[in-house]
Amino acid sequence: MKTKFNKRQPVLKQLVYRSQSTVKIDENELLKITNDSLPFNAKNHITGILLFDGEYFFQVLEGDCEKVNALFEHIKTDSRHSNIMKVTEMVIHKRDFGDWHLRTLSVAEGSRCYWLPSDINISRESRIFALLNSFASGKWRTCLSDNARKDVRANVTTSEKAVKPFENSDIQFAFQPIVDTYRARVSSIEALIRSNDGRYPETILEELVGPEKYDFDLKSKAIAIKQGAALLSSDQSLSINLCPGAITSTVNVADYLHELVKRNKLKPQQLVIEVTETEIISESDTFYQAIEQIRSRGMRVAIDDFGAGYAGLSLLADFTPDKIKLDRKITTGIHESGHRQAITEAVLEFANSMGIPLVVEGVETIDEWLWLQHAGVQRFQGFLFAKPKLNGVSGIDFSFDGASS
Repeated sequence: MKTKFNKRQPVLKQLVYRSQSTVKIDENELLKITNDSLPFNAKNHITGILLFDGEYFFQVLEGDCEKVNALFEHIKTDSRHSNIMKVTEMVIHKRDFGDWHLRTLSVAEGSRCYWLPSDINISRESRIFALLNSFASGKWRTCLSDNARKDVRANVTTSEKAVKPFENSDIQFAFQPIVDTYRARVSSIEALIRSNDGRYPETILEELVGPEKYDFDLKSKAIAIKQGAALLSSDQSLSINLCPGAITSTVNVADYLHELVKRNKLKPQQLVIEVTETEIISESDTFYQAIEQIRSRGMRVAIDDFGAGYAGLSLLADFTPDKIKLDRKITTGIHESGHRQAITEAVLEFANSMGIPLVVEGVETIDEWLWLQHAGVQRFQGFLFAKPKLNGVSGIDFSFDGASS
């Protein structure tokens, strides 16, 4: 007996975006936008609402998934706005604006969602109500206008440095700078392990297990610190990555690291131990005690790849790092993603409140950097500035002049 399936029903989708006007939009122009949109929306059964505060648009589109996506791509080509950022998108069970192919409303400064007309019946417990309210309350405006972008200037120029490969060793280290574009300088460099045949850390370490892995991980850092010390200036720091097991399985690990610092004529505060978020969350009291010993000797500790694991902000409540490094998965395309922006702003607010430097990893495009620095981030790591260089650190020739871009 064959089972009969109903024909696939269209998937309803709700997409919310924010953009910034590039031309003067008065009530007549706003009405024209509405009238121009209505025929297409009615034909394709697109519904939603458009808010405008005199500078920023905030629109909700809902309808068949493919049609909403196509409409959004078309909207992005409209020259009357820029800084188009997708706040969120979700599959929905039913429409919130089923009677409105497009309803346009002006938002006065200081408005809240309670001003919505009575014929728009949205539950105050709903997600879309909260989003509209957040926009009406002043959120979702972290972006550079075209005019403000013209005033942005940054210039970071450094020379390439190199050290001799470590003799009689199967592994070497590549170094990547962390750039402070506010102060136009390299604030620190990170040591990244490499094998002589080009393998990366994950491949190198996964071939080792238990004590052998942890012993190798810790002792290899003697090479990283020796090479890194030759590349640093007195006002820069060196970041090294360590597995928690390498920290907890070694008696007096703080003394060992401190001795490496002294031997290479560094100040203790110049060494930063990076441990990933995922690794920290599963550790015991022994790990935290070892971290306290490391800090007591003047060395610092950073959470690496923050946002890639499952601990989230709760980790920051129990483990206060000396530096937070935001994972590259959050950075990618951040100028176009409301989710990534909200996460970054939350982490940045916490970091600033607690006086913890935030480094954003994986910055590869000017648009990503522009959004991040406008939001208040100062330190960046990524291919936009320099790639890791084996047995050395690449020179940086980063320049941005908004007036000529």
